[in-house]
Amino acid sequence: MKQALFIVLAVLAFGACNSPQKTADKAQAPVMVEVKLRVEGMHCDDCEASIAKGVNELAGIDSISANHEDSTAFVRFDSNKTNLKDISKAIEGRGFVVASK
Repeated sequence: MKQALFIVLAVLAFGACNSPQKTADKAQAPVMVEVKLRVEGMHCDDCEASIAKGVNELAGIDSISANHEDSTAFVRFDSNKTNLKDISKAIEGRGFVVASK
């Protein structure tokens, strides 16, 4: 009886030590990045709004501000959720050209 109890306890202890940690339950702290992009092809307020709409569809975007007068876009984003490549694709998907990355 003692031997059976010992085996059960040993199996439970071994199983508990080797169980995977639940890292998915722990959210990663945001790593906020700010970038300034040169965007060619903007001519008006509607162009700015189009870029903002496209970029805001991505996960992790904190803010986006496009300015057709100086052909720039400022983007603040969580680099755990998106990246500069995806942001550039979102802008280019709206018909604009990201000149500097």
